[in-house]
Amino acid sequence: MEITERDYDILVDTEIIVDVMLGNADITIGEFLKLDDGDIVSLNKIAGSGGDIYVNSRIIGRGDIIVIDDKLAVRVQDAMDSDNVVRYFFEENLI
Repeated sequence: MEITERDYDILVDTEIIVDVMLGNADITIGEFLKLDDGDIVSLNKIAGSGGDIYVNSRIIGRGDIIVIDDKLAVRVQDAMDSDNVVRYFFEENLI
């Protein structure tokens, strides 16, 4: 699929939602329903291993979790190259 400069210009102004997943856990619905304030759910990742960066449920990179001005942030360490990201958006008809 050929992506024109006009298509690219439209794409770069499109807002997206970026999710960063720190890890996951397998628990039963019963265990989930019993969770209360202060309970802890252990995740499958080792502390300090960073997070996976997703756009529209597709992983596009990985990064380190950091704190800036009392807010969590992600420092990108490994990301999909820009040509593949652009191709993904057009193939999924996300714009």
